[in-house]
Amino acid sequence: MKLSVLITSIVMASLLLPTVSSAQKGRRQPKDSLILSCILQQATDMTPKEKRGDAQQELKLVLSSNTDTVVKASMDAVISKVQRDQEGKWEIVYYHQDYWFWISGISKVAVKPNQRVKSGQALGYNEPGEPVELLVYDFETPVDPKKYLRCNE
Repeated sequence: MKLSVLITSIVMASLLLPTVSSAQKGRRQPKDSLILSCILQQATDMTPKEKRGDAQQELKLVLSSNTDTVVKASMDAVISKVQRDQEGKWEIVYYHQDYWFWISGISKVAVKPNQRVKSGQALGYNEPGEPVELLVYDFETPVDPKKYLRCNE
């Protein structure tokens, strides 16, 4: 009888402990130390400046370059998903520890799911002047890519 009480107590205690997802395990990147390399060289920021109707600004970066057509990884990462959007362009999702990156607007892809990429490695190619959109998430929380992106340095 005492053993069953002990087992019940252990099970109940484990239910009260916070859970850690597999994406959160092994976090080594301290908060606010994230540094991202440029995804497009000699690019112009084309991010819309208007606010949304609910007074929140969408945290994204839209870049375009008339000279650089190679869209690059912003850091060492693993490709999670490569798929076409409704307009026929490519979307690439990749991650590094808890950080997730979503790039859309790519004309031709150069990577596949589960592939490891290095910072600066080609993810895909674009036509000159075509916009590329970057979204960054800290696990599930959107963050401003401009805060971490290091271009022209």
